[in-house]
Amino acid sequence: MNENNAGGNIENEKKEAESPVYSSRFLMNRDLFYDFNSVGYNKVKKIFMAFFCFIAVETAACIASENQDNAILGIVISLVLLATYLRVKKAVKINYERMIISAGKESVIQYELFEDKIISYADELKREYSYYQITKFFETDNFILLHIRHGLFITLEKSSLNADAEEVKSFLMNKCLLVKKKKFINCSKDKIRALVFLIASFVVSVAGTAFAIILNIKNNF
Repeated sequence: MNENNAGGNIENEKKEAESPVYSSRFLMNRDLFYDFNSVGYNKVKKIFMAFFCFIAVETAACIASENQDNAILGIVISLVLLATYLRVKKAVKINYERMIISAGKESVIQYELFEDKIISYADELKREYSYYQITKFFETDNFILLHIRHGLFITLEKSSLNADAEEVKSFLMNKCLLVKKKKFINCSKDKIRALVFLIASFVVSVAGTAFAIILNIKNNF
């Protein structure tokens, strides 16, 4: 009797060890795909913010010196930022269409988080990841995103998790020892923020150029 109980306990422990601690299974539809790709605007937002600061300082200096030539530089930079924004936006659309063409449909993606590894299933393809491969934490309105390398992410859809998202995030922070910044960077609004910095760059550079031209004309007369 005792031997049977012991054998049963060992079998149960083995099954528990083989079962994932957390899991997520979801259909990667268009809305979720675009939400996931908000992470791509995180770096864009930072670049736009840096250039906006540069344009603001440069424009102020141009107005002070009444130099319209340098003021026009802000407009040129703003046009480059606009091209960058449109390119990123188009890339997201192309990547979604490519996913649909490749799979023939919207993909069902599943992740299983074990104590020592993460296993993913997508279109009958199985992959295994180590927690040591994860380098950064991100999140959006719908996803917990684990950056691996070369722009690749493990995507855990929050509403499909078998536990509270905050509990899963805490688990990941303890497991991913190579992540230096133990914080999930929220990218939900980064697309809008990048657009705001883009518009602000245009407004400042155009206004500065116009003001410098007016001052130059006034001084010539």
